Amino acid sequence: MHMAFHSPISRSSSIPTPVSSPLSRRPFNDLAIPGSPPACPSYLHHTRYADLVSDQYNKRNAASDKAKAAASFTDSLDLRLPSAWNPSDKSRHIEIGRNGLDLTYKGPGKTESHAASVRSNFPMRRQCGIYYFEMQVLSKGEDGFIGIGFCSPENELDRLPGWDQNSWGYHGDDGHSFEGSGTGKTFGPCFTTGDTVGCGINMADNSAFYTKNGTMLGTAFRNISNIPLYPCIGLRTPGEQVTVNFGQAPFVFDIDQYVKDQKTTLWRQIGHRPLGSKKINGENDRMALDQLVLSYLVYQGYTNTAKAVIQNTRYVNGRELALSHENNGDATDPQAEEKDMYERQNIRVAIANGDFDRAIELTLKYFPQATSEGIGRDVLFQLKCHKFVEMMRDYSDHEQHLHSKDNNDDPMSGDSSSDDNDDKLESRPPGGSYTSTSSVTSSPMASEGRLPDTGVKRDTESSDSCHYMDVDDDDENDADSNETTAKMQRIMAYGQRLQNEYRHDDRPMVRDKLLEIFSLLAYPDPYTSPTAHILDVSERHTLASDLNSALLALQNRPSMPPLERVYRQAVVASEELAGVGNGESLLLSVNELCNVENA
Repeated sequence: MHMAFHSPISRSSSIPTPVSSPLSRRPFNDLAIPGSPPACPSYLHHTRYADLVSDQYNKRNAASDKAKAAASFTDSLDLRLPSAWNPSDKSRHIEIGRNGLDLTYKGPGKTESHAASVRSNFPMRRQCGIYYFEMQVLSKGEDGFIGIGFCSPENELDRLPGWDQNSWGYHGDDGHSFEGSGTGKTFGPCFTTGDTVGCGINMADNSAFYTKNGTMLGTAFRNISNIPLYPCIGLRTPGEQVTVNFGQAPFVFDIDQYVKDQKTTLWRQIGHRPLGSKKINGENDRMALDQLVLSYLVYQGYTNTAKAVIQNTRYVNGRELALSHENNGDATDPQAEEKDMYERQNIRVAIANGDFDRAIELTLKYFPQATSEGIGRDVLFQLKCHKFVEMMRDYSDHEQHLHSKDNNDDPMSGDSSSDDNDDKLESRPPGGSYTSTSSVTSSPMASEGRLPDTGVKRDTESSDSCHYMDVDDDDENDADSNETTAKMQRIMAYGQRLQNEYRHDDRPMVRDKLLEIFSLLAYPDPYTSPTAHILDVSERHTLASDLNSALLALQNRPSMPPLERVYRQAVVASEELAGVGNGESLLLSVNELCNVENA
């Protein structure tokens, strides 16, 4: 039944006692690299905790004052997790190793009054949903009176975990579990030297479970109080030595899979949960759901799909849905709605294809009010900025194509006896443009009829024919160079016009956007610049969606479909519940359920 940790146990040379374990490298909280989001155990990436930490980190490190000023429920949350034992919160009979993780019993160990416990430096956060840690028994000492569990910050520390109220523990000498009483209950096997015992708290149902050597032992406690609780370990006889893993190393038990299983169980339970005592009219609800879906299709401009839904509903249920992107089902002018869908969809298609000249033209044609101040002017500004980005993408792709072709034509990249070795070498100067290395043909090596670095003789006829090939290559290279130059000239001219047009617009949104897109010019390869993300094709789809909402707002119509409002309400409600420590909400994610990232 015994299973050691993944790494062998080694004895510390600097500390005669206690034994140093593979977990005793450094506390968990120190694992975070400065300037990067705090690290957390892998299993917490399957819960909302990792998102809460990331949100809090991004908020506190936001570049803009506006982002810092935005209120967030995560701001006041203390999300720090246990990372070491607290030297100020322990019994005098326990010694903490220099790593903050190892424990050694130093008391007389004669009676129960000589028991000693220690608490971690931070409590287990309910925002974890599930919290788990492991203890490895380095030595059971004389009797192995070792307990692992958790307790409140007020519990006395001359007791083993579980002996007092608001204290819970599992003891190795008899395998009993203790819950606020000195009398234990039969729970699991005993544990001794070499064993690894894990303790987990499931905040979704307020229960606690234990593991031994990677095997689940089952639930030990239920209905645990909703109070701050700290990991706690107790020792009682001389020679007892243990070390703890708060997540700074891989766990023996597969806690990641356990969390996944708990999430699956919760989703299943939610699926079978009654909706409440409110009487539901099935026919009206189906009608509302159909209209909800249809309104989303209309909002997105999916004309043909929306028409198909209306026809199918009419054929199957004999009901008539309103062609509207609002969910009230009120009758609207179908022709006007369809025309609006057609126009917005045409603009979206142009953006998706990267044709921003066409997108700007259609916007001005269909929505002449876009030239006015406010939303319309912002729409045109975004389109014009993305046109600059598309021009930079086209230029960069052209440069990469030339570079790739240049490498393929390199005579040194193939067999030295190949006819391809007659091609001229080209070099790329620091500026990024391509020029022919004409010095190769005028060099002494070339005049002797030899290829560079090959020593292969060529006769006069061969040299003459190669001369004509070189002339053709020079012409092609000149054409490529001219095209590259022309592209950059057009970019510079358009950028200058864009800057002049918005020269007197001092809004931060405008200044920041112009700075972002113009910074692409500062790098020989824009794809390696800090703002390279704006060159990604996915930015087109983001802009198309934002523009679609803006065009609707420009017509004084709802800029968000009802289905999205329902979705956002579910997300916000889930986040708020997670913020106050609701266990189920911490394990479940609306985004994950909807596969938003993979959509």
